[in-house]
Amino acid sequence: MAEDLFRLYQDMSQRKIWLAFKGAISQDVLVELGTLLKNKSVFDRKVKRVFAVFIEMTQNILHYSAETEAIPFGGNGAAHPVGVGVVVVSESADDYSVSAGNVVTADQMVYLREQCERIHGLDADQLKQYYDERLKAGQSLAGSKGAGLGLIDIARKADFPLDYEIRPIVDGRAFFVLTARIAKTLPS
Repeated sequence: MAEDLFRLYQDMSQRKIWLAFKGAISQDVLVELGTLLKNKSVFDRKVKRVFAVFIEMTQNILHYSAETEAIPFGGNGAAHPVGVGVVVVSESADDYSVSAGNVVTADQMVYLREQCERIHGLDADQLKQYYDERLKAGQSLAGSKGAGLGLIDIARKADFPLDYEIRPIVDGRAFFVLTARIAKTLPS
């Protein structure tokens, strides 16, 4: 185990991983991880966008992950389910990267694929227009807490097209991975 952990440490150091978390993401965990991220670097405009993307992605895990875990809530011993997933924030020579992954249902998989494909080729103006259209229409996935604006908002903050992968697992479910990259300098 020590050797595996050392290799993980080396790999994370080489990849300049600022933050990596796997587990149940409650509102409390989200706040703590966000605080760690905010304190990681000088809080310039680019890092603010990294932070905003991180918050959106972790909120998506909290609210929509098909894998949940019951965590204690309040002092009365009651528990409530929160989403389980993984989130990684890293830095390269050219950009910052925020990646998140979680289990999704078959319905979520179809919706996410359609949304990712729809926004993949849109430029900044088209993303703004699509965002406004969705906001007005109030379209969302059944059970969604919003108008399905999260992916569009992430795409608007990213400097490159979003990368995504949907990997089938079991029982018609899949593991959805989304990566957003924010350039350190403006892309050409």
